[in-house]
Amino acid sequence: MEFLVRARAAPVKASKLLSSVGKGRGVEYLADIVRNALFVSKGHRENVSVTLVFERSSDFSRILRISGSDLGSFVDLHEKAILDYIAEALRLAEKFEKNEEIENPGGVFVTAKSFEAYFDERKQSSNPYLLDQKGEDIRCVEVSQDSIFVMSDHTPMPKNSKKSLINSGIRRISVGPKMLHTSQCIAVVLNELDRRSDISS
Repeated sequence: MEFLVRARAAPVKASKLLSSVGKGRGVEYLADIVRNALFVSKGHRENVSVTLVFERSSDFSRILRISGSDLGSFVDLHEKAILDYIAEALRLAEKFEKNEEIENPGGVFVTAKSFEAYFDERKQSSNPYLLDQKGEDIRCVEVSQDSIFVMSDHTPMPKNSKKSLINSGIRRISVGPKMLHTSQCIAVVLNELDRRSDISS
């Protein structure tokens, strides 16, 4: 299961990312997204990965995927520790050419690629869903373990991009009537699937 999040205002350059905290680009929200997607009390989710798309770049977007199945040890889960972890991964890719990629043993994959190109690849082997208030209630939708949930951070998804996703056949789902933060949407999705798993086991 994968959560694919467009961080549209977050800088690709690691130093700029860290210096942007608290300056209206939503960088600090990325720590909440990673924490809610991957971690539970006294452990982490091995069947979940979170993918962040950093789009504020002078060349190419950077795709950063953190996989729970290969995740190394996190000493701390506070905001600074997680953002430092993200920045360190981005430093590996600062001089990447288009489509260049690297994967580290600690569960980190980084590539220089657009959101559209990455999504087109991933949807071939996943069931894609777009988080949308106008979508079907998630409680009425069967969701498989090979699902990929697409969403944006605090910056809305561009209209043309959203239209393209819908035209591609992506299924729209909603987590409720209230507009929530991205990290909260992730927590609600995972809780819903946790409850189903507990009932069926």
